[in-house]
Amino acid sequence: MSDPDLELVQACQVAEGEEFERAFQHVFALYKDRAYTICLRVCGNQEDALDAAQETLITLARRIGDFQGRSRFSSWVYRIAVNAAIDVRRRRLDAPRAGVQTRIGDDAEWLAETAVEQESAGPPANVERAEEHEQVRRALASINPRFSSLLTLRYVEELSYEEISEVLECNLGTVKSRLNRAHAALRAYLERHHDTGRA
Repeated sequence: MSDPDLELVQACQVAEGEEFERAFQHVFALYKDRAYTICLRVCGNQEDALDAAQETLITLARRIGDFQGRSRFSSWVYRIAVNAAIDVRRRRLDAPRAGVQTRIGDDAEWLAETAVEQESAGPPANVERAEEHEQVRRALASINPRFSSLLTLRYVEELSYEEISEVLECNLGTVKSRLNRAHAALRAYLERHHDTGRA
């Protein structure tokens, strides 16, 4: 299994003191934005996301020597970020949480179109589209954080099922099953709040 980050990791693992700090700066620069993006989608606000991202990077610095290459380094980082974000969400006792409904179906194409911001396209084409994006952001911050982290990995970070399986340390069948449940929870939240808004 080829890992493009392995050389950076090994440089950190053999370094000490100021040399380690210089080596880790490369890892920090590579993953700080990705860690923050995941944490923001799961936590739903900048303050909590910054806390979770900081926890992620501190954990990386402290534990990078423990990384043994059984998975890609990026998968290990994503796993730490997801866990940090979920922990921060759970520390907010009043964090809303949507239950899983019985609607079943693979809404991957719909979610990909709705949830992912198309940075290259510039501003949203219209107000309705911008509102749709905001609704999805609120939904991701409100449903079960394990679902929101899974959807973020799939549609924001654009990881394959195989890569998500590596991040979450579970088999492909479990990833697909959890994604179906996550789709259902997200759609149920959006439908419920859309109906409330029209009432």
